[in-house]
Amino acid sequence: MTATIELACGESAAVISPIGASLLRFSVGDRPVVVPMNAFDGAVLAPWPNRIDGGRFDFAGVSHQLPITEPERDTALHGLVADVEWSVLERTESAVSLEYALPPSEGYPFEFGLRVDFELAEAELRMRARGLNTGSGPAPFGFGFHPWLSAGGSALVDEAQLVIPAAHWFETDDRLIPTAVRPFDDGTAVPADHVSDDSACMVCKDFRALRMIGGTVLDDAFGEPRRRVDGWSRARLKGADSREVVVGMGPGFRTWQVCTGDGLGDELARQAIAIEPMTCPPNAFAAGEAGEDFDIVAPGDELAVEWSIGLTGMDCERSGSTSADSDSQDFATQSGAAD
Repeated sequence: MTATIELACGESAAVISPIGASLLRFSVGDRPVVVPMNAFDGAVLAPWPNRIDGGRFDFAGVSHQLPITEPERDTALHGLVADVEWSVLERTESAVSLEYALPPSEGYPFEFGLRVDFELAEAELRMRARGLNTGSGPAPFGFGFHPWLSAGGSALVDEAQLVIPAAHWFETDDRLIPTAVRPFDDGTAVPADHVSDDSACMVCKDFRALRMIGGTVLDDAFGEPRRRVDGWSRARLKGADSREVVVGMGPGFRTWQVCTGDGLGDELARQAIAIEPMTCPPNAFAAGEAGEDFDIVAPGDELAVEWSIGLTGMDCERSGSTSADSDSQDFATQSGAAD
């Protein structure tokens, strides 16, 4: 069994696995922030995140067929590196760097050198990732990351409040393949007593302003992330203990993916929520526009991104001093819901 890597900084602690360069746990004192859920726990998703319909895509005039790794939906799911062992490159008490050489493979005949850096600070974990094209030709490439976030203690995610700052929602079919991009309507408010179990309900999917998750089922992508002047977009999960987990994604990310884990069985369903930064939406290689919906990396060039997870306290909330609070104030002035 591969040994995990433990990081510490003051009251903060994190556990990283070399398998998938995965963030398994992150806590501040006795407050869990990231928890394992036995489903791509904190893994790096590359060279594509989420699903590719039928595992098929065309690039530079050549058709490619990836192995089907989610047979029940006939998709190629979450790339090629989530279950492989990465090498530890550098390590200190509060930081670690891992790397992996991605070789050409069936359906993806491209080569990349991958590196992920984890740096733990007090109440914050910052990650940097790089995908360097070591092959001889241009290649389609995407990054995603899959942390499961705790709503605080034993609370279900139903009891938490959520903000996902994005302008539109990807409507999907029953295989979770996008069928339409639906912009939210800024002119309609979310009714406080709205109840719906319709998976295509725009009101249920609209978390642009902080509101209770309740029984809403989410396994959805959200595009055109709202960004602050620093170029970062920040999603927020306010737990039943009034503390907030803030997930930030820097320039280069195009999409949020959010999952309440309803398909994980009775013991795990809705015990945590995945808030996943992705550089491209689901099925991008097959249905997206190169350079617009996903990146093309030239030989010798790289795709580099940065993201973070932090925990704010009640004192910070009351003082209004955190970036998360600033996000919510700016965001709420322009948010509404679509009908």
